[in-house]
Amino acid sequence: MKLFVHNFMSSRFLKNVTVGYPLELTVKQFVEKDIEFDRENTIVMLDKIQYEALLVAAAAINQSDRIPAEKPSKWDELSDDQLRQFHHLLMNIDVIDGELVCPETKTVFPIKDGIPNMLKVDAEK
Repeated sequence: MKLFVHNFMSSRFLKNVTVGYPLELTVKQFVEKDIEFDRENTIVMLDKIQYEALLVAAAAINQSDRIPAEKPSKWDELSDDQLRQFHHLLMNIDVIDGELVCPETKTVFPIKDGIPNMLKVDAEK
């Protein structure tokens, strides 16, 4: 599961959950893949994400030092090197094994072989 995908996931479908975002992320194993950098596509992705959730995900893989603690004011004013750091986190990191946890109910959703299992049986909804 790419960290870009994590940024859009929530557990609002669970009973009594009002926000369900961002999901807490525990990473047991991840791999780094080389996805080609594209400046314009990276800027488009960054315009769509919630920065605070990206900080949480970066911390889960001990790479929060790769990006600033504060959201940059204008993505298109960043250098290619700075944008490459964001691209690396969003697209090159694949979580293979871990867990997503609902911030409200603490329901655990496993990540196995890079696929988050967000299904819950009827009794748990």
